[in-house]
Amino acid sequence: MSDDCVHRGDGRFCPDCGKDLRPEPINRHTVVNELVEIWWEKGVLHTLIGLFRRPGVLIRRYIESDRDILVKAVPYIAVALTLNIALRARFLPGSTKTDLSVIEMLQNEPLIMPLLSALISALVLHFIFYRGASAGLFGTMVMRLYVLAQATLLVVAADLTMQLFLADRSIGRNLVRLTFGLGFTIFAVRQFYAGEGRGGWIRAIAAVICGELALILLVYMPAAMIEQAGLLD
Repeated sequence: MSDDCVHRGDGRFCPDCGKDLRPEPINRHTVVNELVEIWWEKGVLHTLIGLFRRPGVLIRRYIESDRDILVKAVPYIAVALTLNIALRARFLPGSTKTDLSVIEMLQNEPLIMPLLSALISALVLHFIFYRGASAGLFGTMVMRLYVLAQATLLVVAADLTMQLFLADRSIGRNLVRLTFGLGFTIFAVRQFYAGEGRGGWIRAIAAVICGELALILLVYMPAAMIEQAGLLD
């Protein structure tokens, strides 16, 4: 199909380039079909399962040699976050509430917080713990986006499971959520750098924890200070 074609003819398809000149109207049926074609047939199931089993290996392969092995990072995390928000709104209302209006404001833009988190964590990983790694800064950020998407899905699955047994949001429940999220992230980071001989558990644990602390220091603490100063009133 050529962009320069004038699309002659009165039939449904152009005889020169084959373009459909009478596309189906956009409705629920066409949207579902497009989602199936773009996501399911192009590897979303492989991405979902594969990133739970071998996150570091698959992401490294995606960055270095095979861009068709995974669904692209930003659309994938957007879908993961949308699913997370939808499930929490339906089954866990109030589970994302915070006392900080600045964070609430950022959370109303679903990709801002994940991108900030991925960027800050990537800076810590690339410039402090894994300096000179072949993935580079942007490759490291792509890795963190994929891992963040998977960790989000894992945590919401754990939260929904715990909802069956624990009605209140106890400290123990929050610790379980934290353990699932950080545990998977550490596992993925350790696996991602293992091929370069930098895959030790101690380094991975320290890198992930420092990334989380950097997020607190650079985002949550300033948000708390702004809230306390009443600058948004």
